[in-house]
Amino acid sequence: MVIVLLAIIFVGPKDLPALMRTVGQWIARIRAMGNEFKSAFDDMGMDAEVASIRREIEEMKNLGKLDPELDGEMKALNAELREATDLSSPHKPAPSKPKSETDGAQSPEDTSSDD
Repeated sequence: MVIVLLAIIFVGPKDLPALMRTVGQWIARIRAMGNEFKSAFDDMGMDAEVASIRREIEEMKNLGKLDPELDGEMKALNAELREATDLSSPHKPAPSKPKSETDGAQSPEDTSSDD
């Protein structure tokens, strides 16, 4: 309100419409430049995001290229897992340890024969 009164006093009512039109045009230009500046930053941000996504995709593609040795190990583990989780087949007992690996402990039969 104060600005309008000052404009009327200093510019005069006769030139006030032309002044307001000029001020409006300048404000529109400033807003357009600000929007252009903002869209340029948004575009740079999008370019950076696209580049980041492309790098991630390339990394994922490279992860898909496993060594044949690693691929063979994965297949063996997968087969073992399927065998272990297959409920229809009987489970194989774990192989027993030979006597030489039983920490030198003697069975009760061995200790009784020494008497």
